[in-house]
Amino acid sequence: MKRLSALGIRSRQRGAGLSGGTRRSTRRGQSQEFADHRPYAPGDDLRFLDWHLYGRLDTLWIKLFEAEDDRVVQILIDASGSMDGEKVDYARKVAAALSWVALNGSDRVSVAALTDALAAYTPPRRGRGNAAKIFQTLESIHPGGNSDPEKALERFPRHQGSGVALLFTDFLYPQGPDAALKRLAARGYELHVFHILSPSDIRPALDGDLVLVDAESGEEMSVTVDEEVLDQYEATVHAWSDEMALTCRKLGAGYTRLLTSQPVEDLVLRELRRQGLIA
Repeated sequence: MKRLSALGIRSRQRGAGLSGGTRRSTRRGQSQEFADHRPYAPGDDLRFLDWHLYGRLDTLWIKLFEAEDDRVVQILIDASGSMDGEKVDYARKVAAALSWVALNGSDRVSVAALTDALAAYTPPRRGRGNAAKIFQTLESIHPGGNSDPEKALERFPRHQGSGVALLFTDFLYPQGPDAALKRLAARGYELHVFHILSPSDIRPALDGDLVLVDAESGEEMSVTVDEEVLDQYEATVHAWSDEMALTCRKLGAGYTRLLTSQPVEDLVLRELRRQGLIA
């Protein structure tokens, strides 16, 4: 937690929050008193370039006079039946780590569990003192029922201010992911999807004549499994996973594939920092 406290969730967008925080806002400050410098980034207002500093350092810096706002970081966890077991456990751990990062950055954090309804919810909370309530909501998520995230999002409250939505899901949606992702994007959230897979999702330890039962619908299917079938299945899963990544990117969403066998600390402190999601 000490190492996480030094990090922050990065945002590609500027937005207006509701109360004082540590994120740059579209709102101008109440005064024109100088606050700080930061390196110039493409898209910044050229009126705030510090030309005197450029003359001395030969690098571009922006003068800050802006109000500092917070954001809402939406933690959305797929709680349908297919997520039961190690996938939801992994999602809760990663979500808890990122919630702690956000709370330390003065962001407001909201948690929701999605099935074909809103299975669990806590409104946006700010400050490390609310971490226990966030964690309790995460612990209360117990998967079951059918996947229909678009329907669940119809009941998800809209929040004022800018936001980042972090969706944890296995993408096993009978109707596909496009409608749900478009609904989130339409709300103006900066969306990042964590696609959670377990080793058994990629290559299950199955052999022989079996009856498989769908964890959500209860539908049964008789199959005969051998090494050739498993090879075909594994190739299909990888192709489908690549398709989900492409779908996210087409909709402007970030995408990270999570394998539950990867240690959470390595994922958060190394991989997500390498991807630039946190810094």
